[in-house]
Amino acid sequence: MALTSWGARFGAALAVLVVFSLGQAQTAQVPCTLAEKLSLYSFSLQGNYDDSEAGQDAAAYDYSQCLAAGLTRDLSRMPQLSARLVMLRRLYRQLNAADGQLASVMEGGGTMYAHGIPRIYPEVETTLRTLSALEGSKYGAALGPQFTASLRSSRQALSARLSLLDGWKPSGDFPFDPAVYRSALKTYKDTAAAIMKLLGDTNNAATAAGYLPLGGSVFLDDILNSND
Repeated sequence: MALTSWGARFGAALAVLVVFSLGQAQTAQVPCTLAEKLSLYSFSLQGNYDDSEAGQDAAAYDYSQCLAAGLTRDLSRMPQLSARLVMLRRLYRQLNAADGQLASVMEGGGTMYAHGIPRIYPEVETTLRTLSALEGSKYGAALGPQFTASLRSSRQALSARLSLLDGWKPSGDFPFDPAVYRSALKTYKDTAAAIMKLLGDTNNAATAAGYLPLGGSVFLDDILNSND
């Protein structure tokens, strides 16, 4: 999934933003063992993160890293499950980054799309923690119409979104590179497909939970719905 030069600049800009945030916005460290027990808001207060865009980005990123470290620790005796969740973390984050890249292309740019990516990381960790709790248990293996309906809803939402993205055309008066759009869309599609392959297609509770991030988006649904 090679990035275009524009995509590489987007990724580099996001990396710089995160590094700057970590270095500049925080003045007090919060131990991860404490962070795991706090809300993001309380974590931000304890860490003395400021209210700037960079400060909010850094708080969400640092908090999610603590949650990720805690999950890895808790799964130290289950290396296969841990490795699977690490892969899912990478894919969920990549999906969100592609969401932000597409949104930026569709809207003619804007820094909000870069800011939105690290701020969704805590939600990714919530999904992974849910999967770790359900995986391999009778609760995760549970079957029922509610899980089937949830899976169907997530799949249909993803399919509808991809269909709209396939047919999307710019309506605003701003520079638009169709090759960049196609590349970003391919990354988004390939990442979604990789997530579905890793989760499998069993209609149980664990699979339904893993599909939930595919049923929504960070920015794309709002943009596509506003163009209806």
